[in-house]
Amino acid sequence: MNSIKANVIIMLLLCSLSAFAQHVNFYVSPSGSNRGDGSKGNPWKSLAYAVDQAGKNKNHVSLQLENGIYYLERPLELNNQYSNMKIMAANGANPIIRGGVKISNWKGPDKDSIWTAKVPPGVTGRHLYINGERAVRARTVDADGWLRIAHRPKNCGSVSCRDDANTPNGFKVPKDFPSLSNVEDVEMINVMRWKMYRGKLQKIENGIAYVDPEYWNLAKIGPFAILNNKQDEAVSWLENAMEFLDEEGEWYLDKRKRKIYYKPRKGEVMKNSETVISNVDRLIDADGVENISFEGITFEYANWSQPSTSKGYVSIQSGAILTDPDYQSIEDAFEGLVDIPGNVHFKNSRNVVFKSNIFRHLGGTALNFDTNNKNVNIFGNVFQDISGSAITIGNLQDHHIVSDKVSREIIIDNNRIQDVGQEYYDVCAIKCSFVKDAVIINNTIDGSSAGGISLGWGWGRYDVDNFDFWKDGSDKAYNHPTVAGGVIVAHNKITNVTKRLGDTGAIYNLGASPGTRWYANYIENVAHPEEPFCSDYSHGIYIDNGSRGIEIKDNVVIGSSHEPYLANGSHDYNVRGAAYYFKKEAGDYPAWIKEKAGAKSEINTIRSREEIEELLSEALPVGRKFHIVEKGVAVGKKITAIGGVANCKASYATDGKTETYWRGEGKEGELILDLGKVADVYYVNAAFGYFDPETRREVYFKNEYDFEYFFSVDGENWKTFGEGRKESTLAINQQYMPEFKPAKARFVKLKVYSSGENPLGVLRFKVVDQQPVYGGREFGPQ
Repeated sequence: MNSIKANVIIMLLLCSLSAFAQHVNFYVSPSGSNRGDGSKGNPWKSLAYAVDQAGKNKNHVSLQLENGIYYLERPLELNNQYSNMKIMAANGANPIIRGGVKISNWKGPDKDSIWTAKVPPGVTGRHLYINGERAVRARTVDADGWLRIAHRPKNCGSVSCRDDANTPNGFKVPKDFPSLSNVEDVEMINVMRWKMYRGKLQKIENGIAYVDPEYWNLAKIGPFAILNNKQDEAVSWLENAMEFLDEEGEWYLDKRKRKIYYKPRKGEVMKNSETVISNVDRLIDADGVENISFEGITFEYANWSQPSTSKGYVSIQSGAILTDPDYQSIEDAFEGLVDIPGNVHFKNSRNVVFKSNIFRHLGGTALNFDTNNKNVNIFGNVFQDISGSAITIGNLQDHHIVSDKVSREIIIDNNRIQDVGQEYYDVCAIKCSFVKDAVIINNTIDGSSAGGISLGWGWGRYDVDNFDFWKDGSDKAYNHPTVAGGVIVAHNKITNVTKRLGDTGAIYNLGASPGTRWYANYIENVAHPEEPFCSDYSHGIYIDNGSRGIEIKDNVVIGSSHEPYLANGSHDYNVRGAAYYFKKEAGDYPAWIKEKAGAKSEINTIRSREEIEELLSEALPVGRKFHIVEKGVAVGKKITAIGGVANCKASYATDGKTETYWRGEGKEGELILDLGKVADVYYVNAAFGYFDPETRREVYFKNEYDFEYFFSVDGENWKTFGEGRKESTLAINQQYMPEFKPAKARFVKLKVYSSGENPLGVLRFKVVDQQPVYGGREFGPQ
């Protein structure tokens, strides 16, 4: 969308929101009554009730929230019925939407200065706050003496880490380690490279601690997984046991007894303190709303409970978490990645504004716009003390979603973000994965366990220019670009990041992002990470694998623990203008860059993309171009099928596009590919599943298929290619590459059998006519 059209849409949204005051006003107050009529003199009490009543009104509605706390026992669910609505603080009010439960009736102290209190039934929150300050779950200082007993394969690649027969999920416990009363409550924390894992213990027997099997199966998916660290570096600390409660500011919740224990900090008087434990995972859960805004509201004390389950928290980077232990390789597992969910969560929504709100003391990501959102403005908000990220935009599976379904025209403007990654150290403050035409401008980010702003995803796996369809060896197959691009990152002030984990940057990118500009950002103190066993190098500007089409100009970096600028596998595909990078002390740089950076009180009205673009200097000319291979050895060649369905052509299985596939009838079928000439076939690869036209996504099936490959010179005499008929176990990589010895073939046949209820379908059928050289080919301007 061009900037003029985007500006028109934003202005219509602003006019619509400003017009709310001319329509129907309803009032809500914690001291009101749901028997009232919602007038200022007789306000409603329950926020959920008020929203429901407002949703029945056909006019534009403004819900005015009076001063006080609005407790939620379940998420406030919004759908298209609740469109054309403004939820805002009444004049002079400070309304608070709270997802936590207040704890009172403290008793104590005991001989160890520990106080106790009862918690309501069903409350199992992960976070405790005393007078608005986050307490520490009782933990060990470190894990000295713990030793992983699992076998580590010599070649710990994507599949070999799943050496299930030789990798018991056990850890040797030091002799002086205390006996634990509630072993199943205890979490083991693993910090390694740029990642952080959290998993529950299952039991301790004969000096061996065993973790939950489901968590273990996720945590050992390689590469760079739990088996990669040395045996004595496998555990960082343990958390959440009564026996660990020995420091001031620590707490423990005994779920069986519904009893909470806390050791006060100096000066804290429990009977006079406000104590809150997190409870509700989502404060707002919105799907399909339009023309809605939130203004002047505080969102606080929400939970995120998944890390307390058997899945734990297994993040491959920046809060992208594994949730399905049935995957066998990291390439497969990419199809099952999800982001940390938002405590305020939106999807499939249009024309949404968050203005002048406060997000604080939250246990997941504070504000998340998931898939298919359009025309969103996040302006002038404050984010403080967040377990995960402050803001995430996009969905990790939206890499090739059709353009009208991608999250786009998102503006993140003039926000103040402080202390993110409080619980999940690998996250960044602002994350945009597959997003089109976003703007991130004049934000102040101060304090992050890992990065500041992270863009893109996939390390180039989803791109056509870096890992092309016909010879990539990366087990992906795309012949057209991802949806990402057109992102402006300008005039942000980013300080005190990478405090705990490294191998990231103040501004970081993965994958192609054509038309993206990083302009005049001020970055200071990209710290040397604190945590042992992590990758300690950090950078101000970091364009990582697959980064393409980015203009980087007039940025300042002062005080970077490692090189202020790093281009890793992406240097020749981006354009750099003036740069002011200083590893230690500052040198000379234009004063205006720092003066214009960060949130500004004088910026007090929502801006359109067109207005923002007028503030930027003229874009640099992109002089270098890169070559895109559009057709592989199988693309466009003759392919026939037995057992096909109309509108799902056999050739669709070889086109390398996500939105097409071959679909079979019944329980078995076959595809025969004619390469047109005899070639050296090094390997073949198939993915089973279908394309969902409603969600515009591929749906992969890992199991319930058998398959077999054959090759032939003449199309009549066939030989088995590989190991014969096999049962499927992988989602995207049913691959044969027999000892790198090619087969002479003109024809390649795939026979597939559905052994369960899943429909017969092939999303991709790859045939590679040369030895794979993943990571070894030369790329650059052609």
